[in-house]
Amino acid sequence: MKRRTLRGFLIGCLVLSASFAAWTWFRPYAWQVDPEARCKVVGCQVKQDRSNFWVDVHLKVARGQTHDLMKPVLLLTAAGRELEPADTTLSGAEVGGTSDLWFKFWLESGDIESPLTLRINDGTLTIKANTGMPALGPSKIEYFITNHW
Repeated sequence: MKRRTLRGFLIGCLVLSASFAAWTWFRPYAWQVDPEARCKVVGCQVKQDRSNFWVDVHLKVARGQTHDLMKPVLLLTAAGRELEPADTTLSGAEVGGTSDLWFKFWLESGDIESPLTLRINDGTLTIKANTGMPALGPSKIEYFITNHW
């Protein structure tokens, strides 16, 4: 009787942990995405460089959409600052066009403590929804797969 109970408990724990792992793997970066942005955020890498920060934003272009290279891309801070990317990387195929975008921004410590929004194409995307300094750990670098950092 005890083995059967222990086996059931272990199977229940396995199912619960597998469900949690699947939920964290498949959840989106942000639940509501502006369709006018024509992209969705895949993740953000934050790297501390002394008292400033590099923020790399990885975007996936929506299926059947294109990124307008003529429109500016700006990172907006809660204080009203508009930051242009320090570096831009495009990825894709000749036939399908650009499928992935990476934008690199240089932020001061006051900027990273506030929510961040990316203005791209004709819409906006939430990059960071929380206030406060992100937890980077001893390596001073972290990759975030949700906008709550």
